[in-house]
Amino acid sequence: MSFYGGINIKNYRKIFILLGALILVLLNYFIVFPYLLVGPPTPLFYVYNNNLQSHEVAVEVFDSYNESIFKETYELTPEEHIAQPKSIWLLLRWSMPWSKGKYTYWAEGEYEFKVLLDGEITDSYKTLPHPWNSVIIDIDEANDSNSQICIKEITV
Repeated sequence: MSFYGGINIKNYRKIFILLGALILVLLNYFIVFPYLLVGPPTPLFYVYNNNLQSHEVAVEVFDSYNESIFKETYELTPEEHIAQPKSIWLLLRWSMPWSKGKYTYWAEGEYEFKVLLDGEITDSYKTLPHPWNSVIIDIDEANDSNSQICIKEITV
């Protein structure tokens, strides 16, 4: 036995190894296990141009504090689509197990997706995002509504 000032070093080493193993188990349970169970995160949003003409689509995402967290403009040709992945920052922000004292796997509050089509038509959609849901923005003149934009959500 090794003693240092009356302290058994081997006992401390065992305690540190057990604490390290416990931390790894917790990380696996709260971060890795959901990804194994459900799969990789889905994109933040998809934009589909199901129209016969090209369109310019601007998408801006606001968090629950009405702060812009994403803004991008896309030029889509007919029948083209894009998938915008969720940033690592958003995934980490939404995967904090104990946010405000409760276990969550989603964002706090609703996020708003604002869409501008060809600099004229505007539509928006509010959702409670998490790693496994995506907003779908569909551009099509054949939509049932008066707008060319149809926004919906899919959850895995």
